[in-house]
Amino acid sequence: MALSLLPGPYRKLVQVAVCAFVLLFSLCAQAGVLSKKDIEKIFAPSMSVGEQNPGLPIWPLFERNGPKLELRGYAFESIDLEPVRGYSGKPLNLLVAISPEGRFLEARLIGHKEPLFMSAEGTAKLNDFAGQYKGLTVNHSIDIFGPKARTQRDESTAALHGVAAGTVSVKAIDRSIMESAMDVMRAQQELSSGGAGSKTQASSASAPRLAARHTVMDWSELLDKGLVGSARFTRQQIEQSFAGTPAQGNDKLAVQAPNELALEQYVALIGIPQIGRNLLDADGWRQLSANLRGASQAVLVTESGPLAKMAYESQRVQTPIPIVLRQGGRELTLRSMAYDKGLNVPGYPQDVRAYFLLIDRATPLDPTQAFDIGLRLGRRYGSFAAQVASADFPLAYRLPDAARWIASSYEPAWLGSWRNRAWELAVLVLGLAILAVALLRQKWLSAKQERLQIFRVAYLLFTVGFIGWFAQGQLTIVNITSALESLLAGRDLGFLMSDPMTVVLWAFVAITLLVWGRGTFCGWLCPFGALQELISLLVQRLGWKSRHLHTRLDSQLKWIKYGVLAVILAAVWWAPPFAEAAVEIEPFKTAISSYFQRDWPYVLWAAACLLLSVLVYRGYCRYICPLGAALAAVGILRRWNWIPRHVECGTPCQSCRHRCEYQAIKPSGEVDYKECFQCLDCVAIHQDDERCLPLIQERKKSQRVIPIAPVLSA
Repeated sequence: MALSLLPGPYRKLVQVAVCAFVLLFSLCAQAGVLSKKDIEKIFAPSMSVGEQNPGLPIWPLFERNGPKLELRGYAFESIDLEPVRGYSGKPLNLLVAISPEGRFLEARLIGHKEPLFMSAEGTAKLNDFAGQYKGLTVNHSIDIFGPKARTQRDESTAALHGVAAGTVSVKAIDRSIMESAMDVMRAQQELSSGGAGSKTQASSASAPRLAARHTVMDWSELLDKGLVGSARFTRQQIEQSFAGTPAQGNDKLAVQAPNELALEQYVALIGIPQIGRNLLDADGWRQLSANLRGASQAVLVTESGPLAKMAYESQRVQTPIPIVLRQGGRELTLRSMAYDKGLNVPGYPQDVRAYFLLIDRATPLDPTQAFDIGLRLGRRYGSFAAQVASADFPLAYRLPDAARWIASSYEPAWLGSWRNRAWELAVLVLGLAILAVALLRQKWLSAKQERLQIFRVAYLLFTVGFIGWFAQGQLTIVNITSALESLLAGRDLGFLMSDPMTVVLWAFVAITLLVWGRGTFCGWLCPFGALQELISLLVQRLGWKSRHLHTRLDSQLKWIKYGVLAVILAAVWWAPPFAEAAVEIEPFKTAISSYFQRDWPYVLWAAACLLLSVLVYRGYCRYICPLGAALAAVGILRRWNWIPRHVECGTPCQSCRHRCEYQAIKPSGEVDYKECFQCLDCVAIHQDDERCLPLIQERKKSQRVIPIAPVLSA
């Protein structure tokens, strides 16, 4: 363990600090799954709670009207139906109740792992946001604004106030409430129509989703509105299609019963949420979402009738994809999707054969235009049935009112966040480009000390003000632990995409780690680190100089952050609740993400870290930060020693080492890139003939030369 390398007194000090930290920040409890008694306490005495249907995690709510009990709604936990993941990568859980007509009777938060809101006050803020859904319906169009916005609503739209620094979390709550409620509405329609299908508990794995807003429709409504196309073929029609081929006459029943239905076909563009979310169950919708990443659209084709499952190849040859799709005179490329979930829509024909097909991006389908889709039937004939004759049975289809339905067509849930923050992303990318150019031209930048100081202070202000406080782009160890927990649970990393600022920053950091090491992020792009440095610079102007610790003590203290990182990562595997508390060792969420608006223990810890940076230059970053430790560990992949050195560096010159605020230069003159914050001070010294000993000696040598001038005699 890294702690064993510390002297006894320091080792005890660290152990005491860890124990105090655990006691201070392990105050958050996670609510469990509600029982029937819990539901009764919430809705009593106005309503009584009935029993759940088998396989359907929904409690019916009844109200007494004289001697009768009348159904008033359904109560359920969102995590059982739509496990939408928040910023932590874990699903939020809400108690939701809706009326049979789809109006929300209750919406309250009962469980979450969102790192910014683990305290009682933070949870109350999220619960207050969820409470705004009371009185709305599943078909309301909802917009979420800032934390100070007024809640406004009418019969079809609603404007809700958000929560400061909680954009990802409140959007996850919105999706949890709306999507789980739509699942319940569909299940309720299924039960009331007497359908055989039932909604089963959704898997906790949550794939990237399609846009969620849709209107609940049953099978007959989908047909009436033309969202599902259909065609019917009699035996005589099919026989006529083979007229003139050697396979004509293979169906003997075509003569005896020419008008008998032989094949009934349905087609639907299930990649459009209004269609797909009504036809597929929740698990099926998640599976489709994952498969649509590499496709332009998805189509469902079903067939029923005597020829649907015909086993005689003289009447039908079975092929993997007996579907032909044409649009604009060309045939589109189809590939089959291995679909193992359910078709769950009230009134849907049960005895069907279904084909789930993805349309390749190379031959995209335009859903606003008409297309032909149909079955290609083959019949064997000849000696030993070695030859095949084929006939196509097309169905002309065009999505009615396409603009209305395609407005919510396939789109990952995170894409809206990227679109809404386009200008912020543009400013960030421009800022990163400026930083990259400056670091590539480090010698020019640091050739004049004043130029370097102005640029550095200006960029640190940009990092704190824009990246941190305004755009909420503070990278954190939570990004790493959430990703690990999702992978361990078998979930994907799609939830990370909901925060575009951190995605762009992580991409830039990943690239610069290979070029310059951890210093690019820790020295330039960490808002909390920039805040520490700016405070230190301000205090220095007032006459206070931070201490340089003894080289050996400094070296030993730098191991602490690796120990902290090891504890957090180990807890992800063996003690997840402890990991959720342990990540609060980062003061980032308090000082940057929450603007110090948190419970007093968090504010006290953040203030202590800032005070430490005044006493010891950026002490938190150098000795405690687990994210810095992770970046330093990955920094071994760095390919270049980019800081210029003289032969005399270390012996005899120690100028850079004594002036390095981070104590990242060894007595030998070698730079310890794991501890370098890329401030460029040593690069400036390297080319300054007033501070660099080799350059000073060269200058003095040139000044000793006395020019010889000829003397003219009289």
